[in-house]
Amino acid sequence: MDASADRPRWHDLRGSPKDVARWAFWVKLRDALDPERPEALRRLYPLWRAQYALAGRQRALMADEYRRWLGPVDEAVVADAYRIAWRVHLEELLLGKLTATNWRHWMRLEGQAQLDAALARGKGAILVFPHAGNFMFMHAVMGLIGHRYTQYAARGMAPPDVARDHADVFANNKWRREARAAREANEDKLPIRFISLDTSVRELYRCLGRNELVGIAFDGRIGNKWARVPYLERTALINPGPWRLAASTGAAVVPTLMECPNEQENICTFAQSVHGDDPDALRAQVLGGAIEPWLRAHPSHYGIWLSHCRERAAVDDHPFFTDYAPDDRHLRWGSSAGG
Repeated sequence: MDASADRPRWHDLRGSPKDVARWAFWVKLRDALDPERPEALRRLYPLWRAQYALAGRQRALMADEYRRWLGPVDEAVVADAYRIAWRVHLEELLLGKLTATNWRHWMRLEGQAQLDAALARGKGAILVFPHAGNFMFMHAVMGLIGHRYTQYAARGMAPPDVARDHADVFANNKWRREARAAREANEDKLPIRFISLDTSVRELYRCLGRNELVGIAFDGRIGNKWARVPYLERTALINPGPWRLAASTGAAVVPTLMECPNEQENICTFAQSVHGDDPDALRAQVLGGAIEPWLRAHPSHYGIWLSHCRERAAVDDHPFFTDYAPDDRHLRWGSSAGG
């Protein structure tokens, strides 16, 4: 056996140019930005064109994802997806500097009456959202306006075996580690809490029992169970956790959507909440009644997440959509969101 096969590749030890650029963005650029001066950050928004021009394979995958969902789309939709992603990443650099007043430079809230009505029931509320737009700012603002807010999220680096087997997307080197640490350190300065798979789900039940807010990205790729459900005109594997949690606690589910209109502040919209004891019905109401129509009206907001998941299709047994699964491991998952 060739011993060299077990040796780390150069970029695993020292990082690729892309890794170094990522580190410079998330670690070094952060110190130069001031949330009190939105005009200064907005001068950097047009640099999205460089990311778009250099996207290569990712851009092609994104275009194919749009075709599978919407049919032929204008290249302007793909380009706008890069505009939104670049802006969102720039604004995320401000997270650790946000206060109870300066966040208003960056986001406005709509439909707050829907959120208030959900909490008025006394059983807590689950903010369910897609990976679209500036959802990190939404997390921050919930804490900054006084809510007790817990976000269920993937954090940290990929496990060593995953990083080794999929080094093209999960390389583990000092540049990536420092960039990830900087991001999470700034998130931890916010008056909210993050929990992940290593925390018992009972903690989410306790939060809702105290009539608090829990945030869950329903299209996230962490979890231990998956359901095969119709989504965006395709078959997706989606974690049934949010719907089960809501059904078993009586908590209201509030579809939450983040728009990044050009030359304006972000808009966080709370849609009509739903509640009930049937997980499948809750999922169908939220996705079919609120989230899918919004995404069809704002497709550019979802392009980066679609391509992100497509690039990682071979990593595990639950690719986001089954029509690009590289093998048959996904067949183990059933079709019920509640079972």
